[in-house]
Amino acid sequence: MAQKKSQNRTPKLVFPLAAIAGQRQMVTALILAAIDLDLGGVLLMGEKGTAKSTAARALAHLLPPITVVAGCPNHCHPQGPLCPRCQAKAPHLAPTQTPTPFVDLPLGASEDRVAGSLDIAEAIGRGRLRVSPGLLAQTHRGILYIDEVNLLPHHLAALVLDAAASGFNQVERESVSYRHPARFALVASCNPEEGPLSPQLLDRFGLCVPVSSERDPETRVEVIRRRLAFEADPAGFNARWRESQRRLRRRLTRARQNLGQVTLDEPIRSLAARLAARAGCRGHRGELSLVRAARALAAWQGQAAVTPEHIARTTSMALGHRAVDGRAPSEVTVRRLGHALAAAAVPAGTGVQPGQRAEPGAGAAPSRAGKERVIRVLPPGEVRPVLTSRPPREGGSLRQSGRRSARRVNENRGRYIRASARRLGRPLALDATVRAAAPHQAARRRPGGPALVVRAADIREKVKAAKRGRLLLLVVDASGSMNAAARMRETKAAVLGLLMEAYQKRDRVGLVTFGGDRAHELLPPTASIDVAKRMLVDLPTGGKTPLAHGLVTLAQVLSRELARDPRLNPLVIILTDGRPNVPYDLPQARRRVSIQG
Repeated sequence: MAQKKSQNRTPKLVFPLAAIAGQRQMVTALILAAIDLDLGGVLLMGEKGTAKSTAARALAHLLPPITVVAGCPNHCHPQGPLCPRCQAKAPHLAPTQTPTPFVDLPLGASEDRVAGSLDIAEAIGRGRLRVSPGLLAQTHRGILYIDEVNLLPHHLAALVLDAAASGFNQVERESVSYRHPARFALVASCNPEEGPLSPQLLDRFGLCVPVSSERDPETRVEVIRRRLAFEADPAGFNARWRESQRRLRRRLTRARQNLGQVTLDEPIRSLAARLAARAGCRGHRGELSLVRAARALAAWQGQAAVTPEHIARTTSMALGHRAVDGRAPSEVTVRRLGHALAAAAVPAGTGVQPGQRAEPGAGAAPSRAGKERVIRVLPPGEVRPVLTSRPPREGGSLRQSGRRSARRVNENRGRYIRASARRLGRPLALDATVRAAAPHQAARRRPGGPALVVRAADIREKVKAAKRGRLLLLVVDASGSMNAAARMRETKAAVLGLLMEAYQKRDRVGLVTFGGDRAHELLPPTASIDVAKRMLVDLPTGGKTPLAHGLVTLAQVLSRELARDPRLNPLVIILTDGRPNVPYDLPQARRRVSIQG
């Protein structure tokens, strides 16, 4: 036991950030987020095994210690903003130094654990209503890391992102209202192979960095050399990189101090706004993230003003994941556009506007076969609402609004329907627990003891039922043969009618299209019907008909969604003229499956 306690007191050595070989853009984005906590966080999106988690954990050990109020679980700064506990003690606040907090948010965390909940022991033992701080309180002025954020339940992701955007967390639990500061750098990783991230959550991240394995053989060899050296002797490896870590830490501290003095001239603001408009970004988070990232980069480089070069270096990170249709411009294109706009080569009001596209057929080249129609964008025809049938077990009227069905869930959301004595880690049913313990108080209560004595057998958990919409998967033929007799116009009109009903029923909608030589999952299942409509209206048509590849892509989407929720009741609608003319490459499919597996 003594040996175990001694091991727990020994700090765990992590791979130093200065020793990471390659991945310069990822390291730069993490440093920018650490310089300016208002940047909105960093999303590391890419392949597994590319040092995403290693870099995020290494960043916490690079940050300098912070000054906090002694004994405050929220890491409040003595000069504010203060949590309610520190406000009650003010102005007698003793300052102390503590390492920058780093909190790893597990995917299975409950909402009470993340946001905070009622301190049951304090409420029952002493009759006081107090809040037990959650992970958002612990990570204030530090780093909150979420590994595989695309697998995090949506309500938890929204809770974390709202706190990161506002800088505060509001706890409302059992007649207790508690508001505390929650200002932190949000770092998350995402492997697209394990599921997509919804557009709403993706837009909330200030920066997004595509991460892939290094292509340079020499860099890959250096990765092997450094990793093996760290695993063989972590203490010795960190000692060899200690001076490099110190230089990075001093530079980061200096950049934080000088961030407020970096100037942002009007031409730079205009440049950022034009870049966001040309990228087709919806809303204004794109340009705000861009100027903040550029300002942090200028502070990191020790410069007093933001230059067009800073904008060019951060454009892909700030605007790439917000670009229209997810088509991020390449770094070369972004730099060329940034320098052109900075030089005022393009007057204001000219060029491509947000959402603008080429005229149908403009600039389109015929396919390699020479007999295919050109790529065109056809508007939908007259849209009429379409009602889809439901399985008998769901019951109810087809015209009834709201979600289709309700079922019992183990997540911390939904409607509280009853209590259960089974201990499955669900939220505490305080009312049922008190009722179970009440008949035994005469035998349990002792003079001078608590008014309410609760035993383990009295604990009750909440059983909740959440209404779930259905998954509606649309598989649309976008080949050239669909142009005949305006089939594509009618197809788009029918699909838009289905989307109208999906909005009323709160369904999730996914879109798979096939045309040319392969199929694409154009829209991962989402509840944003506006996004689905925009994708569908702007869907080009032309080329061959790879129907087999479209069906295989559909099967992959269904397998992924059913693995997440086996009780899911998907509805698949395939719209095609049934004229396939592209064979499916089975050997290539086997290789793809084996790689993904």
